[in-house]
Amino acid sequence: MPEIPGKILIVSGNPNFLREVQVNLKNISADIQTASAGSESLKKLKETGFDFLVVDSNLKDISAEKLIKKIVSKSPTTDILLAISSQDAKESWASLGVDDTFEFPLKEDELNFKLKKLAKEKKFLVECGLLGKSPQLKKIAESVLQIAPTDITVLITGESGTGKELIARAVHKNSLHKDKPFIAVNCGALAEGVLESELFGHEKGSFTGAISRRAGVFELAEGGTIFLDEIGEIKPSVQVKLLRVLEEKEIMRVGGTQKIKVNVRVLAATNRDLTVAVEEGNFRRDLYYRIGVVKIEVPPLRERIQDIPILVHQFIKQINANNKDQTWGITEGALDLLVKYHWPGNVRELKNFIESRAILSSGRKIEAQDVLEYIEKHQIDNRQLPVVTGRTPQAAEHELIFQALSGLRAEIVSLKNILSGQEPGNFKFSGLKPQEVYGSDLKDYRVQEVAAEESLEDLEKVHIAKVLKQVSGNRRKAAKILGIGERTLYRKIDKYNLK
Repeated sequence: MPEIPGKILIVSGNPNFLREVQVNLKNISADIQTASAGSESLKKLKETGFDFLVVDSNLKDISAEKLIKKIVSKSPTTDILLAISSQDAKESWASLGVDDTFEFPLKEDELNFKLKKLAKEKKFLVECGLLGKSPQLKKIAESVLQIAPTDITVLITGESGTGKELIARAVHKNSLHKDKPFIAVNCGALAEGVLESELFGHEKGSFTGAISRRAGVFELAEGGTIFLDEIGEIKPSVQVKLLRVLEEKEIMRVGGTQKIKVNVRVLAATNRDLTVAVEEGNFRRDLYYRIGVVKIEVPPLRERIQDIPILVHQFIKQINANNKDQTWGITEGALDLLVKYHWPGNVRELKNFIESRAILSSGRKIEAQDVLEYIEKHQIDNRQLPVVTGRTPQAAEHELIFQALSGLRAEIVSLKNILSGQEPGNFKFSGLKPQEVYGSDLKDYRVQEVAAEESLEDLEKVHIAKVLKQVSGNRRKAAKILGIGERTLYRKIDKYNLK
């Protein structure tokens, strides 16, 4: 069995567990240590640092869920293997930050295989320079390393802010032309005439302002890589010329008559669905097939939440490196909320939030309240977007059903008001998680009858009171469930005299 690089910590208070795991790892030449309790593992993690943790879920001093959250908060790049029962759902543990699971007693060489796989994936990510540990990102890293040594054209798709240029740079970094230029062009930011000149260059006098000959990026990147970002925004006239360049490997400067041979690799990216653009006649079908020989789809950040803690720590590390006078950090509660937020702006939005909050926060740590205020503001700005993820698909579906029923109830009330000659009124779903009040199963959900005479304030008062009762008066928990800030909740408690 090949050597696994780095350090491994086995965490369990069960001597049989420790013994069996060590026997299972006997062929691994890594630095293997043990901890008999969760608290001891956290202390060793802080003092020494480990690449892999093998954790027994049946710890006496701390729950496995709480320990996993603390590990992720303190050392997000550490890979975690958790021993679970056959009844446990692997998906729920993965959402907390567990990289892989296994059942006890162990199968022969099971941990060897799993550690080898995790080490290989981690090596791929390091080679690509990608920050994260989600299965989706690991798959992308593997694809990058497979296609990088070739000269094949690659189309990278994904929402805005997901890091498509980073993937393109990873392809170039691992290619045979990594010592040659990498030039990125934002096609959506340039006018048609400017883009053509930027790509292919122009001759002196070819248009007003062309006072001298200018080489385009296809010449400047000779032997290297060109990254065409937002390629879906290119106009049809430029699409024709780009297709000719890709097929014939030669360009002609704007206003020129001489063909120039070029040797470059083209990578492209878009946040649009080009198949739709093709059907609508806005993008050439032959160009689409030419640039999309290999496709890499970068999923949104909300679908790879295991990457969020690593990104957060990296962004804070960069801020601290640029600000020697003060060191910033983040609390465990704040990080937990960041993981649950849906991040419509993806990695770019997360980075902007960390940078602004670190600079503007009064303390030296980003607190949970800072995140709650940000979420509350953006919940108001984006009422139709889901605010929190991190739940199972079934729970999310149940909540959507609950919200739909609540909206239907509101429409019925408004219709009653209109028929009775009253103002229809407005209705705003407060953000209450239905399982917090009506039970954990969909069959327990109840949409209560509401009299048409009741005002929105009456509904809100009852709603807040019910949530406060459910959490035994804990205002922080109540604010989180209601989807509002604590200060807002305090004002409403005073307003409705709910003390």
